[in-house]
Amino acid sequence: MTHFRKKTIQIAVLVIVVLAGLRGLVAWAQEAASPSPKPQIKPDNPALRSSGKSSETPENPKIKPQELERLTKAADKVLNRIQSEESDLYLRVSYFEKPSRLDPNSYASKDEVAQWQGMLQQLKEKHDLVAQLYADVGKDLEAQLLNTSASGEAAAQFKKYIMDGFPWETIEKKNNLLSDFIDEQAKLLLFYEKNWGSWTRGSEPNKPEFTSASAANIYKRLRDQILKTSEELEKEYKAISE
Repeated sequence: MTHFRKKTIQIAVLVIVVLAGLRGLVAWAQEAASPSPKPQIKPDNPALRSSGKSSETPENPKIKPQELERLTKAADKVLNRIQSEESDLYLRVSYFEKPSRLDPNSYASKDEVAQWQGMLQQLKEKHDLVAQLYADVGKDLEAQLLNTSASGEAAAQFKKYIMDGFPWETIEKKNNLLSDFIDEQAKLLLFYEKNWGSWTRGSEPNKPEFTSASAANIYKRLRDQILKTSEELEKEYKAISE
C-alpha cells in the first residue's frame, strides 16, 4: 500500500493545482495592466492540462489586479476547505489500506470488528461530505466572490477560470472508486463478523487459512476486490499529479 505521506501529497494536488493557477492569473492580470510592453504571462495549470483544456489565458482581460487579489483570497476560503477535508478523508482511508485490515487474525474480538465498522461509517460520512463540497463548489465560490465588492462580470470570469481548472472527470472517478472501496470494506467486515473463528494464522503474514472452502473463496474474492479498487484509486491520483 502507498505510504500516507505520498497519498496526502497526491490528494492536495486536486486543489493546489487550482490555487497555483490562481497565482498565475494574478500575475497575468498584473502584466496586462502594466504600461510597459512585456511578454504575455500564461499560467501553467496542470489541472487544465489533465482535463484536456487549454492553459491559455482568455483574451481581453477585464479583471483589475486589485479585484483579482480580493477574488483570490475569497476563493482560497472555498478551496482550502476542500483540501483540508480531502486530507482528513484520506487519513481515514489510509487506516483501511493497511495490510492488517485484510487479515482477520489482526482483530482480537468481534467487538473490535464492530469498532472498525463504526470507523467505516465515519469514513463514509466524510466521503459524502467531500463529494458534496465538490458538488457545491460552484455556488460556494459564487457566494464568496460576490462578497468581495468586485464587479459581477469580474466575479463570473474568475469563477469560470477556477471551475475550468478542476479535473472533473478524474474527481468523479475518484468519488466512485471511494464508494466502491467503502462498500467492499463493509462486506469484508460483515464477513469477519458472521464467520468469526473460522480461520487460523497461515504460513505467510496477513494470509489466513480457513476451515471452510466456501469461506476461503468468499474471503479471497473480497480481498482481491479491495486490492483492485485501491490500485485503481491510486492511478487516478497519479494522473492528477503528473
